[in-house]
Amino acid sequence: MNRIIRKITCAVMAIALIAGVFTGCKATAAKLPEYTSVKQQSGELPAAGKVGDVEYKILDRGQLGAYNKPRGYYFDQLEQLDSPFFIVISAGTQTRTGGTLKITDLGMQGATLVIVVEETKASGDKYTGLDCPTAALEINRQVSNVLVVTTKGEQLKKIEP
Repeated sequence: MNRIIRKITCAVMAIALIAGVFTGCKATAAKLPEYTSVKQQSGELPAAGKVGDVEYKILDRGQLGAYNKPRGYYFDQLEQLDSPFFIVISAGTQTRTGGTLKITDLGMQGATLVIVVEETKASGDKYTGLDCPTAALEINRQVSNVLVVTTKGEQLKKIEP
């Protein structure tokens, strides 16, 4: 009886180790998609300009307020005539202070608007309120295809506003 239990235990541990190796390989294999960037030759991303035929403006956190949403992105628009559109990107609600989310690059991949964000995980003091690192892009018109990825290649999903 003990031999059977030991064999089963060893087999389960071996399967877990193999699954861990494959999971780790998939996580490190992620890379950024290919796209035409709007960065200048110096490597700076202009805070406003054009990407494809879309005019954009990167907003500061103070300009957009806090959106306590799950991790992902969504479209928003003010309830005014001829209001611009906003793509709001959320890192999700944090339990510690110090997390940030910053747009580091923009570009086009065919007809798809590509937004690259750099995420810094919250590592500060424990926070009892709601803190949600966000970044926002103001655009002059609605776009049909958007791809939001982190600098590590992780694709963020569209969420409901």
